Amino acid sequence: MLGNTYITIGLPVSLFIIMVGMGLSLTVEDFRRIKEQPKGVVVGTLLQLIGVPLLGFAIGGFFGGGVMAAGLVLSAAMPGGTTSNVLTYMAKANLALSITLTVIASLLTVITIPFYMAYALPMFVGQDTELQLPFLKTLITMMVIVIIPVCIGMFIRAKRPELSKKFEPAINKFAVFVLVAIIVLIGVSESENMPTWFAQAWMPVVALNLAAIALGLLGGKISGLNPRDSLTVSIEMCVKNSTLGLTIALSLLQDAEIAVPVVVYGLLMYVTVALLCWYGRRLPS
Repeated sequence: MLGNTYITIGLPVSLFIIMVGMGLSLTVEDFRRIKEQPKGVVVGTLLQLIGVPLLGFAIGGFFGGGVMAAGLVLSAAMPGGTTSNVLTYMAKANLALSITLTVIASLLTVITIPFYMAYALPMFVGQDTELQLPFLKTLITMMVIVIIPVCIGMFIRAKRPELSKKFEPAINKFAVFVLVAIIVLIGVSESENMPTWFAQAWMPVVALNLAAIALGLLGGKISGLNPRDSLTVSIEMCVKNSTLGLTIALSLLQDAEIAVPVVVYGLLMYVTVALLCWYGRRLPS
């Protein structure tokens, strides 16, 4: 499977298109909101970039390490995607804060993801592991498939807003198609291993997902954020850009097993975030 053209070429290209779609939804004004909501931005960014990855390390170690634990850290290190913005809107939480956190995390995880994986792979898989994620190569690759397309999308939005309105919905649908296609491809090509891998992955993934949600809610409350801002932070902690995680696992690491926690997390998060939306819609106005 890992030699499949779709994985080695099609997946990065697909992610590039998806990130252009994220850029189409953004304006420079989204970055100016940092001054308007500094506490929420700082708290949410620290929890997203440091708190949740540390949870990944702790939970991965608790469940015995191995490739699955490294995949759990990979899941934990992912930024949120535009899906978190839509779900924040559905939850009647702070959409402006959600967009700001998504943008900042998407840009900064270009650096943090290779950093965390440089520790996770030798820690959980072993110093002699063949799984390697070279920092510089990963940094350059992620800049090409994350930073550059987001900038292209923002440029198009600024110069031709009518085009952004036309293509953004189509790209969002394309993102769902890509994620489903990857999951099906992994399931078919690794059908013999999937039951065992799933059995190993689901409990750590559930633990990570619930811990990330709790971290967002409690961290927001302790830091003095109002309930809706705390909920926004929690949704950002819960929802991960699974397509980016799968691109790293399958195209850069070229290992299907490490992608399994990413796949399981990508499915589970929609269940728990639906509960967060239900909770948000019942908060006092």
